[in-house]
Amino acid sequence: MQRVASWIIAVSPESIRPFWLRLRSSPMAARIARGTFWTVSGAIISRLLGLASSVIMARLLGKTHFGEFSTIQSTIGMFGTFAGLGIGITATKYVAELRERDPARCGRVIGFSLGAALIGGAAAGLGLVLFGGWLAAHTLADTSLAPLLRAGGALVIFSALQGAYLGALAGFEAFKQTAWVIWAGSLAGIPLAIVCTIWLGLMGAVWALILQTAFICVLSHWALRQEMARANIRTSFALSLHEWSMLMRFTLPVFISTMLATQAGWLSRTLLVNQPSGYDQMALISAANSWMNLVNFLPWTMGGVLAPIFANLYATHRRADFLKLLRHNLLLNIGVGLAVALPLMLFASLILRGYGRDFREGVPIFVLTMICGLFITLNNLFSRAMQSAGKAWIDLASNGLWALVVLAGCWPLVHSYQGLGLVGAHTLAALALLIWQWLFVRRLLQNACQRTAPAS
Repeated sequence: MQRVASWIIAVSPESIRPFWLRLRSSPMAARIARGTFWTVSGAIISRLLGLASSVIMARLLGKTHFGEFSTIQSTIGMFGTFAGLGIGITATKYVAELRERDPARCGRVIGFSLGAALIGGAAAGLGLVLFGGWLAAHTLADTSLAPLLRAGGALVIFSALQGAYLGALAGFEAFKQTAWVIWAGSLAGIPLAIVCTIWLGLMGAVWALILQTAFICVLSHWALRQEMARANIRTSFALSLHEWSMLMRFTLPVFISTMLATQAGWLSRTLLVNQPSGYDQMALISAANSWMNLVNFLPWTMGGVLAPIFANLYATHRRADFLKLLRHNLLLNIGVGLAVALPLMLFASLILRGYGRDFREGVPIFVLTMICGLFITLNNLFSRAMQSAGKAWIDLASNGLWALVVLAGCWPLVHSYQGLGLVGAHTLAALALLIWQWLFVRRLLQNACQRTAPAS
């Protein structure tokens, strides 16, 4: 990192070199830059390796079986949402708050997070084993997929544990270690996918995912033990009322919020695909969403870095620094989002032409999706800030507002404008959520700063 920073300063024009020097000397900027560097590099490399793995899987399985594999992944992922229970963000928040001022309780939080992830994963995995046959017959319309869904029960368990481990590592701001864990796991996934798929076909592809996730859990366990040893923290399963109260104060609303967003999005898409040419319209939205991910990529990745810093600042009563960091990142997210979204909107027709002649009519959907993506980058930042400040129930109410606007807007707009109406409803919901979040967070933090001003 020091070499990279020195190189940037050396090649920068003389006029902006003082800015980089001030930035380098700022402890807060150093924390953010260090975390962002490792998080972004880890995400980019893992996504590239994941893309390579998916191409290999598609060629080995063929079009039909690869489609079945993707459907199985999404179904298992839905059960994984139940299994996660919001444990990852819970671990991030409380480890960041407690690692310095209460190491004993921090150890209990880590023990609680791992235990809850294991129990939640086991329960969701058992549900997949018991109801895999029913799901295959009644929702996937293919009873031959039932054994694959049942095997996915193991994947749900390891995925829940992985979320808890990575959440705890984020709480320690161990972004370098997390990046290495993700790199190693992604790299191991390619040979696992090749060997298992050649050996066992579609079932082998599922087991490759299971083994890859289990391997990441092993690496994460080793990395977490190292971080805990440095901080002189020991895992404890002797829970107190404080840890149980986390369920009501934080974990439960985070879990409900995630489920609410998932279900509202699913219902809105279901409404569209039941319209004439609904699946054609859904294809246009899917193409646009894949490019909207570019708009959200860097702000979302940085949000993972900011969450433990926000929590640490709020817990140590540095509310002015909290508000300053939030404002700076609002400007940064707006700048990054516009820098990515505007060129994409400008070349929308050219981009969609690459998908085929039938996608050219999707330019209005594409442009509106990019605008929605800009709002979402800010929504995610405010949501991280509220969760880090312990206002998880308020964040749940905010997501409830978003879901209400989505569902209320989709009903008339989808019937009149189909795909454009669906994107329009999501854009209006994101804008309404943004206004609500800004008003609430500004009032919350300004009041906090006023209360702490006399003491300072």
